Amino acid sequence: MKRNILYLIYFLSLITLAAGCKSKDMGTPLASTQANFSYVLNNQGYAPCQVTFTNLSLSAVGYSWDFGNGETSTEANPTTSYATPGLYTVKLTCTPANTVYYNQSVKTLVVNVKDPLAGLTQVFYFTSRGTPGNGHMVIMDDAPPVIQDFTPADMTRPYGIAVDTAHKKVYITDYSMQAIYMVNADGTEPRKILDAGVPGQELVGDAEAIFVLGDKIYWGRTGGIYRANLDGSNPEPFINTGGNPPEYPIDMQYDPATNKIYLVNDKTDYSGGYWSVNMDGTGLTEIIPAIDGTAIEVDFRNGKTYMALYAAAGTVATENGIYMCNIDGTNIAKIGDYGTKATWGVTLDTKNNKIFWGVKNSNSDPDGKIIRANLDGSNPEDWITGVSPHAMTIVQIKL
Repeated sequence: MKRNILYLIYFLSLITLAAGCKSKDMGTPLASTQANFSYVLNNQGYAPCQVTFTNLSLSAVGYSWDFGNGETSTEANPTTSYATPGLYTVKLTCTPANTVYYNQSVKTLVVNVKDPLAGLTQVFYFTSRGTPGNGHMVIMDDAPPVIQDFTPADMTRPYGIAVDTAHKKVYITDYSMQAIYMVNADGTEPRKILDAGVPGQELVGDAEAIFVLGDKIYWGRTGGIYRANLDGSNPEPFINTGGNPPEYPIDMQYDPATNKIYLVNDKTDYSGGYWSVNMDGTGLTEIIPAIDGTAIEVDFRNGKTYMALYAAAGTVATENGIYMCNIDGTNIAKIGDYGTKATWGVTLDTKNNKIFWGVKNSNSDPDGKIIRANLDGSNPEDWITGVSPHAMTIVQIKL
């Protein structure tokens, strides 16, 4: 009997404890808000670049972004752009789903947009005609320009120049030698990689215009545009005009945004003109008819084309000079003068918004100069004197 009474007391105690616990049960806690995000940069993180944000926040009902570049957003997964390199503090503030003391509704990260010019040197490359002709380079800094000559090669009339910044090589076409040379970016170890006198390389002929794209060099000469591997191997026709205009691209430039080539066509022996053509050979268009151009440079950022033109009767070029127009050929105007001989070189310094062109008083004597001016041709100044400048280009390159 005594044992039964003890069991009853124990059982009643358990019931009492269970009832007490149930009366104090808090239920499932409210979810806290946790702000969080990740991001991906295109262009390998180099400015200018676009950044895509992925929202990883929990228990949020609204979002407010501050990207650190003056832009904001309330989208869940926004994108933004950074035009210049730097460290940008990105802040995401979430609207909590519940008001609880353990909400963490703000997340901050620093986005590092890299400088594409870090470790690069701005270099002005140009060629000069003479016996011998040669290539030259000038480091563009705040000091007065100092010319550094390339290691001499057997050049005489080097009328075209292009730079492969990826592989640190300079390419020069020589009209008289009927050859293309490859030189290290510091001007050393010149090597003739194409020679019209070598069987199978006749396509280099009277090459003048040249540019580099990917793993190929492209040059203009009689008959159209030709190409080869970067080492000069496998030369072949690229855009064969078949004796039709443009019969001889003297200078040309490639636009990566539109995948087009812009060029000036020889008028001494052919029909002249300012032209464009798609890289697949379609869309051949004469933008300005019959002009007599010897050099071209296109400012794709600002939609402008610069050309060195001879005066030609019945064309928009009524006198010799440096001309500027819209890329579509409209609003053409003379903005500068060159010497008594035509210039074969025009180039742009997009970093400092300057244009450069050559002035020659004779074909090969060092009695010319290189002019530097604002992009509209204003405030021209003699940047380098005592030279015979021909082809020229400016690049950012790791020397």
